[in-house]
Amino acid sequence: MPAEVRTASGSLALDAHTLVRYPPGDTAAKAAAEYLAAEIRRSRGLPLTVTASYDATAGAILLKTDPDASVDKPEGYTLDVGSSGARISARSSAGLFYGAVTLWQLATADGKQGSTAIPAVTIRDWPRFAWRGLMLDVARHFHDVTEVKQVLDAMAEHKLNVFHWHLTDDQGWRIEIKRYPKLTSVGAWRTPPGAGTHGEPERYGGFYTQAQIRDVVAYAAARHITVVPELDMPGHAQAAVAAYPELVGVTGERPKVSVDWGVNPYLYNVDDKSFTFIENVLDEVMALFPSTYIHLGGDEAVKDQWKNSPAVQAKMKSLGIADENALQSWFTDRLGDYLGKHGRRLIGWDEILEGGLPRTASVMSWRGVQGAIDAAKQGHDVVLAPAGWMYFDNLQSDRADEPNGRLSVLGLERVYGFEP
Repeated sequence: MPAEVRTASGSLALDAHTLVRYPPGDTAAKAAAEYLAAEIRRSRGLPLTVTASYDATAGAILLKTDPDASVDKPEGYTLDVGSSGARISARSSAGLFYGAVTLWQLATADGKQGSTAIPAVTIRDWPRFAWRGLMLDVARHFHDVTEVKQVLDAMAEHKLNVFHWHLTDDQGWRIEIKRYPKLTSVGAWRTPPGAGTHGEPERYGGFYTQAQIRDVVAYAAARHITVVPELDMPGHAQAAVAAYPELVGVTGERPKVSVDWGVNPYLYNVDDKSFTFIENVLDEVMALFPSTYIHLGGDEAVKDQWKNSPAVQAKMKSLGIADENALQSWFTDRLGDYLGKHGRRLIGWDEILEGGLPRTASVMSWRGVQGAIDAAKQGHDVVLAPAGWMYFDNLQSDRADEPNGRLSVLGLERVYGFEP
């Protein structure tokens, strides 16, 4: 629900003759107006005309950037709908965009095509949370650019503003890194058991070229969505180790890209070669993603390979590090410093609290909410993503025709009932 809603009598007729107008030179209003018209054409089949004119013609929809708009909160807007027309005003381009989204929601509430009437209302709205995110895991299940853009479209329609792109894991590496081509020629592909039973084994996978990533980032930005890439480390590293065991592996063995669900033992090494590799990868990642935050995972890192490596144990001794959890903290802290030198910030899953929270890190809490509470008490920014409420890959119901998902049922009532 919007922050403030005041209903009134009457309604605004919306039909094929409705005009959408913005002041000449107001690029933010132009973008929001064109988005609104395109969404109404798609959902209602009405070809609204968008013009660079702010004349208050009867029945017109007016959008305007106003530095003195009544809502002064970030991303806020005011929407007034009456029988004579509709007005959207905001101090920022994001606010105008979200005002346009709200008007579209009001115009399509009946789910029908053709003309409609929008109830008269005044809405003053702004978000409660600065980070309103959705994560898409493309490492386990690859989705092409068209599908990613469909996700971004749905996010925009729900005013979500951070697309968390889980690009690497044990089961696949999905981002082209020009300096290390085997990350995608090897790491992007796996051969599941039984694939190609009646012929050649069938590989599964795919990856995004850097040109495709730039396209997705631009597409998201046009919808006021920031793309935050995730490269999971030091665990969930099997695809990277499969591609370059000599650069990042701990044991020297070359595994295949994982075909199994779950947690695997492969870790990034902590020697100079491994950090050189990671920093080179991050250089290319930062060139593609303007996001302040870079997500470096940190979850479910099984420490056995570090425990059993004489070289890693010697490294720990030389650094005065007592245990492997503290070593992960040192690993994460070092990469946080590297990102910081480039004007970026590290965010990781709540496991990065174990062994001591790195100085500059922000925490995304998936194992409940306690990790977020602990990090916030230490003065760190936090994002809540507790699996018990927020994992949409769970079954939505216990109906027989429910599509496949994680076995426990997570219904929408529980999701909507989460009150952080």
